[in-house]
Amino acid sequence: YDNLRAYLGEISRARAVKGFSPSETALFLFSLKRPLFGVVSKGDVAERAQRVWDLSHLIDELGVHTMESYQRSREEVIVRQQREIAELSTPVVKLWDGVLALPLIGTLDSARTQVVMESLLQSIVDYGAEIAIIDITGVPTVDTLVAQHLLKTVAAARLMGADCIVSGIRPQIAQTMVHLGVDLDVVTKSSLADAFAVALERMGRTVVDVSTAAPR
Repeated sequence: YDNLRAYLGEISRARAVKGFSPSETALFLFSLKRPLFGVVSKGDVAERAQRVWDLSHLIDELGVHTMESYQRSREEVIVRQQREIAELSTPVVKLWDGVLALPLIGTLDSARTQVVMESLLQSIVDYGAEIAIIDITGVPTVDTLVAQHLLKTVAAARLMGADCIVSGIRPQIAQTMVHLGVDLDVVTKSSLADAFAVALERMGRTVVDVSTAAPR
């Protein structure tokens, strides 16, 4: 029954991708019971009972195979969607030639940190960036675990030749980090604007108000 199993596996995957429920997928197979039982319910009692038993056992096995295929496909869809959401929630923005910003929103865990590092490192290579600003204004709390993830990201960026500045350090986060003894070993600023000003200064650039600047 390899061909039949392969066919049911394809149907299960297609239904999982299209959003069919587990019940709908299972009923698709179990709906075959009645017509098939009508075919095998012929002959003497002993033969009929054996055929019904064999058919029932086969359908049960195919039902288990169908649901396993459906479950695997749903898990693949969920993992892919989670990764796509993580990538969309960690955009790398070019602020200036050689300056990138990575605004983080939400909690940092190991899986998301990996996506953040991949996105940031690739952008450093693509733009030839010298400075990367990691803005954590949208990160609700910074504990020891989150700090470790930030340190990994900073270390990876430094290996690529880019220096890092962490912005968005709110008073509550600063107090928590001091209480936990967390040392990021990196320049920190309270806002993205302040971090951007530091980045420009390091690159020999300054921001001036043209309305008050001396005429040439």
